[in-house]
Amino acid sequence: MHSSIVPSLLWSYWANIIYIIGMIGYLTIDTINYTYISFNNTLSYIIYIFLSILFVIDAVLYTIDWYIYAVKLRKSKNESIQYRSEFFACIFQNLGSYFYLIGALLLFDKNRLFKTILLFNFIGIISFLIESCLTSIGWTITFRRKPLTNPKNGCHIQNVYIWAHMLNIIGNLIYLCAIILAYNFYQTSKIMNSNSIVLIQIFGDLIYLIDAYLYLECWQRDKIEFDVNTEQQSLNNFYLEKLHYDTDTKSKEHK
Repeated sequence: MHSSIVPSLLWSYWANIIYIIGMIGYLTIDTINYTYISFNNTLSYIIYIFLSILFVIDAVLYTIDWYIYAVKLRKSKNESIQYRSEFFACIFQNLGSYFYLIGALLLFDKNRLFKTILLFNFIGIISFLIESCLTSIGWTITFRRKPLTNPKNGCHIQNVYIWAHMLNIIGNLIYLCAIILAYNFYQTSKIMNSNSIVLIQIFGDLIYLIDAYLYLECWQRDKIEFDVNTEQQSLNNFYLEKLHYDTDTKSKEHK
């Protein structure tokens, strides 16, 4: 990775990598829990806690990424801070991550605190849903303001950003449905480990995992665009310096 992209793209790169690793982890443990009912609960809970911590770190990285490109990389300190929607999205992403972490920590007393766990997970997924909507809104606002330099980046179905944002919202809605159904099963039948709920979660995990790879693809496209713009800017500076040099040389010759 070129050092010049570190300030603006490094944080989002690692956030995307952690997103992928985390979703592979959730997909794996949910599949194991669905396939092997007698799987060790304690080990399962520890894995869920670890994955929740990963997503707390992920949220922090995305927040740092927002701070870098929205605050630190402003052309002037007097320039107003842009990307307000993304800022609030970061807040809700952090809230959702911490609520899920708390819910995971309570799993060791699942029989007694099951409704509390569902409540924390419900608040967490609502936070993630709000975050995904705000991110989509922020991208739309930025898209309308930013001049179109690449036809592939247009607001159409071939734009990978549209699919990434859309799948993120869909994944959140699937998990929201799973939590609501889990609460309903518990209220009506006192069932805490429904295979149908786990199956819905697995489907949501698949959506999230695809979404994670799409966001990494978005990052790669941003990197390519950044490199092209940086190279073009370097060429412009070179020709500008050359023009000044030639002008100064001619002025001295006339003297």
